[in-house]
Amino acid sequence: MNNPITVIKSWMQRPFWDKSMLTWAGLSSKAGVPVSNTNALTSTAYYAGVTLIAQTLAQLPLLLYERLEPRGKRRATEHQLYSLLHDEANPYMSAYAWKETAQGHVLTWGNHYSEIDWDMTAGVPRGLYPLRPDQMRVEWEEGKLVYKYRLPDGTGVKLRPDQVLHIPGFGFDGVIGYDPITLAREAIGLAKATEEFGSRFFSGGSTLSGVIEHPGKPSDEAKQHMRESWQEQHSGLSNTHRITILEEGVTFKSIGIPPENAQFLETRKFQIAEIARFLHVPPHMLGDLERSTYSNIEHQGIEFIVYTMGPWLVRWEQEIRRKLLSLADKQKYFAEFLVTGLLRGDTPSRFQAYATARQWGWLSANDIRELENMNPVGGGDDYLMPMNMMPVGMAALALEEPQEQTLGMKAQKDAAGKRMAILRSRVADSHKPLFAAAAQNIVKAEVRNIRKAAKAHLDSKSAQTFGDWLEGFYAKFADTVGKEIEGCVRALAEAITPIAGGEVGGATELTPEMEKFLSEYVAAFTARYIESHKGQLGALSEEEDFYSAVDNRLNDWEEKQPGKVAMNETGQLANAIAKLVFVGAGVTVLKWQAIGSESCPLCQEMDGRVVGVDEAFLPTNGVLHADGANAIRAYRPTTHPPLHQGCVCAIVPG
Repeated sequence: MNNPITVIKSWMQRPFWDKSMLTWAGLSSKAGVPVSNTNALTSTAYYAGVTLIAQTLAQLPLLLYERLEPRGKRRATEHQLYSLLHDEANPYMSAYAWKETAQGHVLTWGNHYSEIDWDMTAGVPRGLYPLRPDQMRVEWEEGKLVYKYRLPDGTGVKLRPDQVLHIPGFGFDGVIGYDPITLAREAIGLAKATEEFGSRFFSGGSTLSGVIEHPGKPSDEAKQHMRESWQEQHSGLSNTHRITILEEGVTFKSIGIPPENAQFLETRKFQIAEIARFLHVPPHMLGDLERSTYSNIEHQGIEFIVYTMGPWLVRWEQEIRRKLLSLADKQKYFAEFLVTGLLRGDTPSRFQAYATARQWGWLSANDIRELENMNPVGGGDDYLMPMNMMPVGMAALALEEPQEQTLGMKAQKDAAGKRMAILRSRVADSHKPLFAAAAQNIVKAEVRNIRKAAKAHLDSKSAQTFGDWLEGFYAKFADTVGKEIEGCVRALAEAITPIAGGEVGGATELTPEMEKFLSEYVAAFTARYIESHKGQLGALSEEEDFYSAVDNRLNDWEEKQPGKVAMNETGQLANAIAKLVFVGAGVTVLKWQAIGSESCPLCQEMDGRVVGVDEAFLPTNGVLHADGANAIRAYRPTTHPPLHQGCVCAIVPG
């Protein structure tokens, strides 16, 4: 068995690329220009295509994932192979440089070979070293593949398949890739020929070949003098368009073909398209923008990722699984390129896609922020459900028939009403994270500004100047509060409306009356929020250590306010919207429905209470008593739940 370190050390002794490789003659093309695996890259079009594909692949993160049960995956950052593929292929090459080199080999030789330096103790690779593909031969010996590699000193070594990461291109047997330069020799040769023709044309001063005619019979010496004089005056770019005076009846007749007649430029453009076709690259990516427009260039870019890069990425991923993972690890781990960033599209398209994904519940706010390279936010890991749909379990709960068929009509109606009330309560509950996130944004901006101002004003112990600042701040901050909460309010209203409408045959979409109500609700919430917080801070003005008191109150807001807003507003709004729908459908009587409130005597006391739609369940200053609980007083008319903080009761048609 060969020691892999021998080959690795030999790789380190000589750089892969040297100037002699550019002079390899190669095989002649029909255009008369020799083409080899290395001088093919002197064709600008082919070089652009090869580097485009190689660099695109190299810039994609190559990640190792662990499969999760029953489904899902996570980045296996603790595995040694993760760092090898993502950060550093060997002590001398970054992962980017290794991937770029490897893909360049495949596109110029048809195959890439990297020797695998195994950590035999841990059973995982600890280094990947690229080998020169022109020095490798792959053969079958006794039914087994053998990789025969020639070292710089001329000696050869044999490597087993498990010692070589071999990424082949398209090939005849699935093992060895075709040499792409051989297949594209004529296209590359013609491209190089047109480039060489242009170079020679301009180096000759753009002067075509021709004949100088003399009316007499000059001597051989005179002929040579005339030829050299003409060449001296008209060769080179510096002599282009130079005026010549012909004497003694001498005339010049051109016998060349003008470049435009030979369609020189058209040929050069066609060869760019030909090489782009060979590499499966959109022509505009090689500099040919003739058929590209603003409307289609983005889609061509996406097609490049899907149809050009996609097959290469699969080749890489499957070969890595075959060669770099042990049998046990193959069941648990897999490598995958992260291509999401290249498929993002323009900003409007991305945001529209994010909105759809967020609405239908398969991306959270933090999922989206991660895709946009932003830090997560509190409450951003929750997933929303579609506004006009419900989970299957809830639908079953709402639609199931009473198990006791002997129930009377009224009992059946009461049971159905309770099921729908539970459904609306659960839908409202599912929106709490949305309200909490909005409240958190509000509190964060509020606290940041107040702390900054408090430090500036209270250093001088001036509570009065701080109070004046608060008045101005909250006058402007009201707009921030309204904008943050508006989206949550509308989302919950759109979710509750079709459910409530289905109960009474009423509206299933927001009506103009509901739109007006929502605007008023947002304004009322904003006013309540501003007055409450401004009043709380104002009440601290008499505290001896005013600054500490303010700071403690701000800490309390940060900790508790998002949860309070989520709890109170979801219950309030869900019942308010339901009442609007019921009244709009002609319902005249409402009933209080206690839900999950067996431990709350007050809610049990209210359960089943019936009032007209214009009446309050508990009037202003009304007092509610219940055994086992402290009495509560209504400071404003209680026309629908919640009764108190944490109450999840609902109203149903009476």
